[in-house]
Amino acid sequence: MKKFMDSLRNRLSGLQPRERQLLFTGIVMLFFTSIYVALSPIMEKYDQLVDQSNQLKIDLQWLRQQSAVVSNLSNGCGNRVVQQGSGRDNLTKLVRRNQLRLGQIRDLNNGFEVRFSGADGNRILRLSHQIACAGFNVQALEVERSSPELFEGSMEIIYVED
Repeated sequence: MKKFMDSLRNRLSGLQPRERQLLFTGIVMLFFTSIYVALSPIMEKYDQLVDQSNQLKIDLQWLRQQSAVVSNLSNGCGNRVVQQGSGRDNLTKLVRRNQLRLGQIRDLNNGFEVRFSGADGNRILRLSHQIACAGFNVQALEVERSSPELFEGSMEIIYVED
């Protein structure tokens, strides 16, 4: 090591002051350049992670704001509140609201059997959805075409226990 240092001193002593100053400036620039090259990818990665963290915080805040909406939509009923009144009256209103003809409503142990007819099968399916949103559980649904223009159906429903 001592030979290397002596050799370096001999070479530096043979240089003019201007050349030594230029060599020293080059070494200093090389040092700072190597530090920049080493730290640049780390800083870029840090900036990307900060941006990603900020985006995730914004997404989390949005999700918190939407949690009430999602909980209302979990059963597909939206903000509908179970109507007060007798189950028979509510079922009659729902059947008529869907423009179906009510055949009869028969009491069962913990619910009802509803018979109805109508010209549109989609209205019957909409009725079953609305009945489920009104606080009932549809146990059975039977729909048959009695004529080319008429569907007849029956539905067994029970009260949903909270």
